[in-house]
Amino acid sequence: MTLAWLKVIAGEAPLPREVVERANLVEFADAHHVLGQMATVWGEEASGKLKDVLENGLLRTGFDHRMLEFEMDRLERALEGSGIVPVLLKGAAYVATGAKAGEGRRVADIDILVGKDELEETERLLSLAGWAFDLGVDNDYDLYYYRKYMHELPPLRHGLRRTIIDVHHSLLPRTSRIQILNEKFREQAVVIEGRALKALQPIDLFIHSAVHSFADGSFDTPARSILELHYLLTDVSEQDRALIFGRAVSLGATMPVSTALWVLAHLFGDAQADKLLKNAAKKQVKLANALVRYAIEEKLNRIETAYLAKFILFVRSHFLRMPLRLLIAHLVRKFFRKLKKLIMREAQ
Repeated sequence: MTLAWLKVIAGEAPLPREVVERANLVEFADAHHVLGQMATVWGEEASGKLKDVLENGLLRTGFDHRMLEFEMDRLERALEGSGIVPVLLKGAAYVATGAKAGEGRRVADIDILVGKDELEETERLLSLAGWAFDLGVDNDYDLYYYRKYMHELPPLRHGLRRTIIDVHHSLLPRTSRIQILNEKFREQAVVIEGRALKALQPIDLFIHSAVHSFADGSFDTPARSILELHYLLTDVSEQDRALIFGRAVSLGATMPVSTALWVLAHLFGDAQADKLLKNAAKKQVKLANALVRYAIEEKLNRIETAYLAKFILFVRSHFLRMPLRLLIAHLVRKFFRKLKKLIMREAQ
């Protein structure tokens, strides 16, 4: 990945003049699902073929946002009268609250967070409203695995509209080495104006994005993750920015927040993040180790070919998510299931 292109997409560097380089930039933005975000910045200034492409990106984004608006309404209706007010997470929250990170963002599903004591009733009400476990996970093993070890129900897909809701009761798996204080997130969530839904406060939106990127995954969509973190940090007031590390410590999210700020400061050149890191150094906040820093930088710069970096981040993500004994047993089971499906497909 060309990091300089991220600056262009965010409007912090000029569009390249060469036609071929512009075409490569558009191809990159489309492949990394940030074409709509690029269009919100450059749509008015672009001309010719580039303008057509960016308008197409906005059309696709507009469809996603209309889908989200409708599905939020269906979600509210499904839970009406139950007293359950779920907290929207990730893309749904950004779009619903008008956050900068939601402008031009593609949205494929809805992530919500409910209390553990609300989980059973939420599942029941969504089932009555037409959502059911997706076919890929509707089997005894996956249902057992999700309920015993994971931080969410298996994905729920609507029988008619085919839209997906991910219902979380926690922000990280039960087996995660990092223990996030989920209730502290929920306590500070605020009701979205005009909706029976909540969203995390701006400072927690940033912290959760850092947790999702660096404690619950292998940084699969680096371009979108960096833009998201940059925009979310910008949306935090200057006064509250100074509170980020204190809030991260209280939530148990110091490591992912430190890593996120390091990526923003050293790879994206975000001055706000750099200032926070310098202040944090006085508090002896630990950052990512050298190997992880190498892997992150390699994957950002060469996402198609950085095989070693991808492997390091893959192993790291699974190491953080569950104990080795459980991980090996789970991966072996998944491997033989895929092998069985392959053999059956070849035999047909």
